[in-house]
Amino acid sequence: MKAFEPAERLLGKIKSAIRSFGNTVGKDNKTYLCIGLCCLLFILGGLYCLEYEYYAYAAVPVVLFVLLFVSRYLPDSLLLIAFSTPLALLFRTEGFAMSIPSEPLLIVVMVLFVWHLFFSGRYDKKIVSHPVSVALIVNLVWTLITCLTSEDVFVSFKFLVSQLWFIIPCFYLGVILFRNIKKAGSFVGLYAFSLCVVVVIATLVFASHGFAFSFAHYCMKPFYNDHTAYGAAIALLLPSVTYYLIYNVKHKRGVLISIACFAAFALLVTGLILSYSRAAWISVLVAFGLWVLVKLNLSFKTYVCAFAVLAVGVALSWSAIIGKFEKNDQDSSGNMAEHISSITNISTDDSNVERLNRWACALAMFKERPLFGWGPGTYADTYGAYQKSFNRTQISTDAGDLGSTHSEYFRPLSEQGVPGFLTNTAVFVVTFIVGIRAYRRTKDKAVANLALFVLMSLTTYYVHGFLNQFLETDKLAVPFWAMTAMIVAIDIYAPRKDKAEMATCENKQPFWKHFKTLQFNNKNNRNNKVK
Repeated sequence: MKAFEPAERLLGKIKSAIRSFGNTVGKDNKTYLCIGLCCLLFILGGLYCLEYEYYAYAAVPVVLFVLLFVSRYLPDSLLLIAFSTPLALLFRTEGFAMSIPSEPLLIVVMVLFVWHLFFSGRYDKKIVSHPVSVALIVNLVWTLITCLTSEDVFVSFKFLVSQLWFIIPCFYLGVILFRNIKKAGSFVGLYAFSLCVVVVIATLVFASHGFAFSFAHYCMKPFYNDHTAYGAAIALLLPSVTYYLIYNVKHKRGVLISIACFAAFALLVTGLILSYSRAAWISVLVAFGLWVLVKLNLSFKTYVCAFAVLAVGVALSWSAIIGKFEKNDQDSSGNMAEHISSITNISTDDSNVERLNRWACALAMFKERPLFGWGPGTYADTYGAYQKSFNRTQISTDAGDLGSTHSEYFRPLSEQGVPGFLTNTAVFVVTFIVGIRAYRRTKDKAVANLALFVLMSLTTYYVHGFLNQFLETDKLAVPFWAMTAMIVAIDIYAPRKDKAEMATCENKQPFWKHFKTLQFNNKNNRNNKVK
């Protein structure tokens, strides 16, 4: 049509001009031109958003940078997650809550990792067939089955998906990262740095209120929901930080590094004390008790016999023990001695009695559905009907908004039945056994001691898990599964002692004489690429 001929000629001239311009500039100049155009578009978009007060637009460059980093350095993205987790903030909407930025990062890493596995099909079979991985897969399969039989299928599948974005990146990708054992130090260091920032802020806030005991439960907000999660995170990290403090001082890695390790250790101890979390205190004592037992180098039969004697003694004295606990009327207090004494108060201390109330509800729910349970993640919305009037306390609620079962062991029992309880506990038990095995058969003493101290860190949560439940949150799930990955990486990839060494050495010297150069000697395991 003649009416459109002038417009067509104009468009043709514009195309020719653009094509000739592209031919005159070099490849590098084209790159710079694209970057410049992107910057110009971003500035124009920023002006528009500023006009209408869309301030979230300012996060676009940060998000793009993070996505670029994660896609380019996938295993190392766990270090970014470690740094961001303690400082992450919880955002809630109706029926949905997410910790920002840690959980979006975990989701992105999970998707990219699964995408990579799907198209490359390359992953070390040693990891998949490892006992810890097998126990974890069995537990996840049973979780999937109980999602299908759940009282609330939607809630249960949300629970399963959230567990996957913790386990897949932190454990299955974590083992790949920690093949280079120096990355374990980077992970612990970055997590410790952010956690120390939280400790400093919480301590200053606590001090501004005159260290009033009533404020000890809330001074760590908004980073942690309450003092128990805060104390559990500190307890989990403390043994690993202790290891790196001793290692760096022993090997004179530098004054600044040693000072940084000591400062982190001192801050974490301070935070642990001021958290007033009795469960955290107990768990740390048990963890360092484990160190003593391992260093005694007793036979497995000796431990079994000692445990059997202890169990029989407790069973025979159970009535007397409970009677003594019931007579204890010391409530929680700002006085350290009184606060410790209140641990066994099961008559007047609301925190302790409410915990017993939640456990009683979990047992009642289990008795009603012993095989499949009520479904993953459903306890909070279900247990209210199972509360007995004589078990209720001043802090009891039917809304399920003040915690869940308060136990990593009663939760799967009530939500996933006996198989759920057994498979969940099996993950902990198998990891513990593998950790001891890794310590005993790893040739490099420094790496062996790292395995022991990481196992001590995990032990703090195995103990804490009797009294509280935090693996549904990023604050504890990220370091917990990452440390589990460290144990597995050491067990698989660290050079092992030969049979003669296994039969004769078994660590007779004090532990501080065992620290050598911290590295795996296998040259094939120095890279971080997913195979």
